[in-house]
Amino acid sequence: MVLKQGTYRFALNADGTCCAFILVDINTFVNALFPAVASDTTTPIGAAENAGDITTKDLSSFLFPNTFLYFNNDPRQCCVLGFHSYDLEPGDAGQKKPEKRYVVDYSSWISAGLFGDAFTDVTALSHEIAESYNDPFVASDGVHNITPWWASDNGQCQNVLEDGDVIEGLPDATFPMTMNGFTYHPQNEALLQWFEFETPSSALHGAYSYPNEHVLTSAPVKQLPGCK
Repeated sequence: MVLKQGTYRFALNADGTCCAFILVDINTFVNALFPAVASDTTTPIGAAENAGDITTKDLSSFLFPNTFLYFNNDPRQCCVLGFHSYDLEPGDAGQKKPEKRYVVDYSSWISAGLFGDAFTDVTALSHEIAESYNDPFVASDGVHNITPWWASDNGQCQNVLEDGDVIEGLPDATFPMTMNGFTYHPQNEALLQWFEFETPSSALHGAYSYPNEHVLTSAPVKQLPGCK
């Protein structure tokens, strides 16, 4: 059963309790997560910035339980399970104040069984953290972290250093690890040598992916813009 409240959808558990998962319109979610102005303390990111809980030297993760995002006010256009971005606070050249960039990611903890074995527990979190390190400003200036156009076997076509997107959804996309009696499923990631179309790869063991070196076994084929 799914309950609707505005741009939110609540899926109940089999026993009628809340909630198996929550669906949120992506624009509603972003506007509620990021501050509109630097002094805003009503949003999670704004409150954390103003309290000093996160700084421009941090990589900050906002982890939500089974909270998935959809597009265009249509829950059928689902699901975003995580994204990485940054909160920009403009500087003031006259007062010699540089701009500030707070690197953050939203990730959903994913309960077992919702998306099968491909995406569960920390898969989205590991995906977004890895990409935050490699592309912290989401190639926003059109110069940094831009790569030649690449296409992955999962249908992705991009020209940015998004190392998680290359592998998500592929067979053996995750690398199970057991800690304290619980098995987590972080995602495997594409290495820099894959984006550089390096043949053979100069990485250890000639790898193109990590930790599972067998997910990507060769460099991609170079693509025209848009993979056309």
